[in-house]
Amino acid sequence: MSNFEKIESISEGLKKYVNTNYELSKLEVIEPVAVIGASLFATFIIGLVLVLFLFFLSITIALYISYKTGNTYIGFAVVSGFYFLLGCILLLVKKKNIEHPIRDKIVWKIFTKTRA
Repeated sequence: MSNFEKIESISEGLKKYVNTNYELSKLEVIEPVAVIGASLFATFIIGLVLVLFLFFLSITIALYISYKTGNTYIGFAVVSGFYFLLGCILLLVKKKNIEHPIRDKIVWKIFTKTRA
């Protein structure tokens, strides 16, 4: 075997090694992205169902309060006021109780091995 053939053989082996490492890197990136994507999609669907439930429950409560008070506007004003207060409270505590836990969960999912 000549030096040229040895260099060519080493070159081919190196190409195969680089291609294998590239494919492995792609698979290692795809897995956490797929896990996070699936989790986000499932959370979105559950959130959508809960929002619809809350929407219809709010209308029901507003209509019930309206019926009991005899004034249509009062029921909806009470429910709106409740959501306004809830929104103000959430604005005050959003960093500590909303943003940080969500950020931590996303980072945890990225760096946690999902292989069984």
